[in-house]
Amino acid sequence: MIRVLVVDDSQTFRKMLSLILEKAPEMEVVGVAASGEEALALLPGLDPDVITLDIEMPGMGGLALTETLRSRYRARILVVSSFTQQGSRIAVSALLKGAHDILEKPAGSGENVLFRAELLRKIRSLAHFGDAIQVSGRGSFLNDVPLPRSAPTLVVVGGSTGGPMAISELLSGLCGGPIPPVLLVQHMPPAVLPHFADRLSETLSLNVRMAYQGEPLVPGKIRIAPGGMHTVVDRMGEILKIRMEEDQGGSLHIPSIDRAFESAARLVGRRAVGILLSGLGDDGAKGLKRMKENQAVTFVQSPESSAVSGMPLSAISLGGADYILAPALIGQKLGMWFRNQSG
Repeated sequence: MIRVLVVDDSQTFRKMLSLILEKAPEMEVVGVAASGEEALALLPGLDPDVITLDIEMPGMGGLALTETLRSRYRARILVVSSFTQQGSRIAVSALLKGAHDILEKPAGSGENVLFRAELLRKIRSLAHFGDAIQVSGRGSFLNDVPLPRSAPTLVVVGGSTGGPMAISELLSGLCGGPIPPVLLVQHMPPAVLPHFADRLSETLSLNVRMAYQGEPLVPGKIRIAPGGMHTVVDRMGEILKIRMEEDQGGSLHIPSIDRAFESAARLVGRRAVGILLSGLGDDGAKGLKRMKENQAVTFVQSPESSAVSGMPLSAISLGGADYILAPALIGQKLGMWFRNQSG
């Protein structure tokens, strides 16, 4: 059974969440709390697998509670909140402080089939993040082998559940030094992505912005793919640029990490770096393998450091990883490489 603690200051919403979860045969609501203080009082005797958490609450808010939970308890944190402008900013802060995933509250109090399905999917994925998964065909990886002498002309990074915190840790290693163009593809609600870009820019003092159609990819600039469209790499002569593409149907994820990786493999080849971080499913695994086949340097977040290890394990299983490291170590390794090339 998946043990869930529901934390929300709205009695109506607590009841709605509890009803949804109690109808799922493999889930059990082990407790409900109306505040952060109440949740902390209940936790020692509950041992939940997943905590659903509102972040805008009186008293101890969701941000402070997230920090406390990550330092004391093993439970995975799913933020369930309204994505107003203020709510979106706080949701991003929660992700960067260690919340594992976010979900937008539905409008109104009636039955919402899409919300119900997404809530159950996310809870299941978070609850089983640590389940043992057999990885075959992982081949060899090169953590102790020196990086190529030539500097890359493009870095493409993909992430999903657990990706925001991993991206922040990775980019921290690049601060204060030369950076090639970076394209980030992060699975996240479209309304939240601009706030994610702003927060990375503010906290890391890096040039992080949302990407736009036709924008040149230039050194020192980190661009985030917007939601609702695919973002790929294009080329005009010697200039790399952003191209947005409408989805023609059939894509599970929009934007697709695989598409971004495949475009980099095709147009940049050995002068590219591909990095696949924490996430559910396998988006990015095939594209990263294509980059490796085209002699790009590829990094995969170590499964044990991932909030959800599905994407890293898929890439490793396909043989797409040159290096398998925690995000902070990836950033340190890249930062040293870029500085050495600049020097």
